[in-house]
Amino acid sequence: MDKVSIVILNFRVKDRVMSCIDSILKSSYGNIEIIVVDNNSRDDLEKALLSQPNIRFIQTGANLGYTGGNNVGIKEALKGDAKYIFILNPDTTIKKNTIEVLVKVAQEIGDSVVGPKIYFEDSKKIWYAGGRLDLENVLGSHKGVDEVDQGQYEKQEETDYVTGAAMFVSREVFEKIGLFDEQYFLYYEDSDFCFRAKKAGFKVMYIPQAVVYHANAKSTGLGSFLQDYFITRNRMLFARKFLSLRTQFALFREALRNLDKPMRRKAFVDFWINNLEKGSFFK
Repeated sequence: MDKVSIVILNFRVKDRVMSCIDSILKSSYGNIEIIVVDNNSRDDLEKALLSQPNIRFIQTGANLGYTGGNNVGIKEALKGDAKYIFILNPDTTIKKNTIEVLVKVAQEIGDSVVGPKIYFEDSKKIWYAGGRLDLENVLGSHKGVDEVDQGQYEKQEETDYVTGAAMFVSREVFEKIGLFDEQYFLYYEDSDFCFRAKKAGFKVMYIPQAVVYHANAKSTGLGSFLQDYFITRNRMLFARKFLSLRTQFALFREALRNLDKPMRRKAFVDFWINNLEKGSFFK
């Protein structure tokens, strides 16, 4: 039975982490390990985990963002013999057979990046049923978002990206293309990772038979200044890395039109002077 290493990153959502772990411990898949990484939350999570002796806890000592914090956990997992690494947001819970389904699919299709169907917490309303990435405008979106599931997204298929909220990755993908790009800090790092995986010849797949529940944006705040800043900046970063000068120029013009919005102005300036990772948002 192939080993699955599950990486959960905490930033001040201790209770959510404990719920996530509780759902994992009920999994029907036997060969798992759990690695919890904490981005200096100071919320006594380590103490709360003392009753779970088989969970590995890593304290980063700083807020390294989604990218840096998860990379710490991924590096730890890669030191061992895990065949697959399952990155889960702390505000998710999984169904009992989710890992079992993802392993089976990954074994069938080979080294890959796969992702489950994701519902909003405690509902049958869809949060993610595959990802679309509009490369002309560098805008990512979820298929099916806010739709009640009536079986309309039951086809296993290739997708533009798997959301970082629940990303199941063969270790060979990390070994070939590297980890998350820490320049992003958070947002668009999953699109970047999947884009690189596809360029390297790996499949990126949506797997509807596996199910995760997500309490959206509990760490960052939905529609927050933080989202506005990092999404604005990181769209331009993605374009600079992968796309044409025409697309980069279009985003540049869009940014100029939004200079009256403080967070977008800050994002534009930081991108222009290459102040990436956490940028000037976090002092």
